[in-house]
Amino acid sequence: MKKVLNLLFSNIVVLVSTIAIITLIAIFAMLIIESLPALRTIGWGFLTSGAWYPTYDDPEFGMLYMLLDSLILVGLTSLVVFPVSLGIALYSTEYATRAEREMVRSITELISGVPSVVVGMIGVLLIGPLMLKMGAWTPFNLLNATLSLTILTLPYAVSLIVESLQGVDPILREGVLALGSSKIKAAAMIIRGAKHEILYSFILIVNRILGETMVVLMVAGGAAMLPTSLFDPIRPLTAAIASEMGEVELGSLHYSALFLAGVVLLIISAGITMVAEYVIRRGKRWLTG
Repeated sequence: MKKVLNLLFSNIVVLVSTIAIITLIAIFAMLIIESLPALRTIGWGFLTSGAWYPTYDDPEFGMLYMLLDSLILVGLTSLVVFPVSLGIALYSTEYATRAEREMVRSITELISGVPSVVVGMIGVLLIGPLMLKMGAWTPFNLLNATLSLTILTLPYAVSLIVESLQGVDPILREGVLALGSSKIKAAAMIIRGAKHEILYSFILIVNRILGETMVVLMVAGGAAMLPTSLFDPIRPLTAAIASEMGEVELGSLHYSALFLAGVVLLIISAGITMVAEYVIRRGKRWLTG
């Protein structure tokens, strides 16, 4: 009976895994197939032009500014989220008492359950007026989007990095402290011991920021332009896809161009992941000789 149950469980796992892989491949294939008409018509010029005017009599589908807006927003948000989340995770695992650790965990879980549309409303109703008081000419801008995405992403980032730090062998921490090192040096050694897992966490965080839609749709400003200050509005690719996909004519060039924007996002995400994998493998190979 036990062998039958084990065989049944193994077959179910294989079946579910196969379905998941086939579904993922099908999604990628659909994106590429639907984007081919736009790529044939527009060519690679969509990467060199920032003019996105899909409803004009002579439509233009330049994605350069929206692509740069996406990368700038991801970079700024990551610069805020990663060090803050690393600090919170380090404090929670290395310095906090049990009560403080539970409080951090409870707050993280509570905020992580907030829907993205609610975070967008916070950006509209609270952060937006604050932007005007700071001298911004529009309440919806790059800084508003960065702060709102930070609120949305920070709990997720803290949870990932806490798991990475907790995965380090306690012997490493105890050995460093036994040699007379300070807690700061011990924490540095813990970070070094978990650097590969932290890098994986960073990649997940970046991909989460890159793919976020609702928040940037609500508070980024919606202007396909290259920002010259934190107070300028932007329009990332995800916002363009979300705002226009519901109104576009099926099978049109505009429809295909939106799928092409999705393929660009997919390539960026895959590229970031592949580079991180390469760095991690090179690092492990260097450590092991």
